[in-house]
Amino acid sequence: MTSAYDYRELHELIDRLEPEQAEELHRHALRLVKPAPSRFRILRSFDGPATDLGARAKDIARAEIGEDDADR
Repeated sequence: MTSAYDYRELHELIDRLEPEQAEELHRHALRLVKPAPSRFRILRSFDGPATDLGARAKDIARAEIGEDDADR
């Protein structure tokens, strides 16, 4: 059986917030539990390759099919 998480510190921090800060925290918390729907939600974590694949295309082709055939 698992025990419940102790939220006392979180509640104490919230009690110290100014009203504007509490509103901002509320909006952020809602985004955490109910993310806004997005057409591209699956792409959010995709940063892309470390290098530009388009710039490396010729090098990749040479490595895959051989040096002589890459320029055709």
